Amino acid sequence: MSTLAGNRGFVYEPGKIGDIDDVGQGYVDGQGDSARFNGPRGIVVDASGNVYVADTNNNRIRKITPTGLVTTFAGSGVKGYADGQGTSAMFKEPCGVALDASGNLYVADRLNCRIRKITPDGMVSTFAGSGDFAYADGQGTSAKFNGPLSVAVDAFGNVYVADALNYRIRKITPTGMVSTFAGSGDYDFQNMQGADGPAAGAKFNDPNFVAADAFGNVYVAEWGGHRIRKVTPTGIVSTFAGSSDFAFADGQGIKASFKNPTSVALDSLGNLFVADYSDRIRKITPTGMVSTFAGSGENGFADGRGASAKFNYPQCVALDASGNVYVAESNLIRKITVSN
Repeated sequence: MSTLAGNRGFVYEPGKIGDIDDVGQGYVDGQGDSARFNGPRGIVVDASGNVYVADTNNNRIRKITPTGLVTTFAGSGVKGYADGQGTSAMFKEPCGVALDASGNLYVADRLNCRIRKITPDGMVSTFAGSGDFAYADGQGTSAKFNGPLSVAVDAFGNVYVADALNYRIRKITPTGMVSTFAGSGDYDFQNMQGADGPAAGAKFNDPNFVAADAFGNVYVAEWGGHRIRKVTPTGIVSTFAGSSDFAFADGQGIKASFKNPTSVALDSLGNLFVADYSDRIRKITPTGMVSTFAGSGENGFADGRGASAKFNYPQCVALDASGNVYVAESNLIRKITVSN
């Protein structure tokens, strides 16, 4: 475990974005720990090893080279809405980011209720969403989202959205047609649990993050339900791991427990990595066996190997082509190097 970029000092209140008490926050481009972030919420790694960061409270998309040089890829820093080239564009609390096969970056622009698209040369456009806090399927900007938190792209270029406050998973085709992939929109406030089953009747409890595998399955980090859900290409929703208890336990499938899982990422072998508010990074095999990949469970900051490392409410995980794991937490981007 090492720190790739950023400076620590961030204290995060679980479940909130943009409401922080932070002595180390800031906005500075630069090398490694001279750079500053403000509540980074999403990360993704391209084929060349560049890391793209949704720097949520700075309202910018940042880029980190493999050598740790941080620059601003898009966003003026002004909290607003504008398409345009690079730093002339504006975002309003961008959260999740995902890349397609052509190197286009998709952004869940939370408070703009839009999905934005950034070309490899930095041109920002609106891919879907009207900007209204609402729910509607439809073409491109006629569709409506409510606080989208993350995006994932499958092998066919479809974009999946964790439409958090609509309690649904949405799907956007490459041509911009938005439909509901899973979720009835109902939410069980009393039992704090979702419901498995066919997509149209399934329920989610604060779906925070989505990841898509090579077979068209979509995995959902269910923040409020403390579970990892799985949606098949045909729309069947099941609980892949997690008991729904706010607890920590490794084990098989629903015998394991999570504490507000915030994100999921897949490696080339189909293993899932989970950022968990138990201050750990968890690993789930394709058969559903949950183990602790890194983190002692003690809140704090410490680089080190495996369980000797410490995290402070890890927000997001991503993987590179070599299987190394990147973690956005506090005002840091951390890297877990996979041993050969």
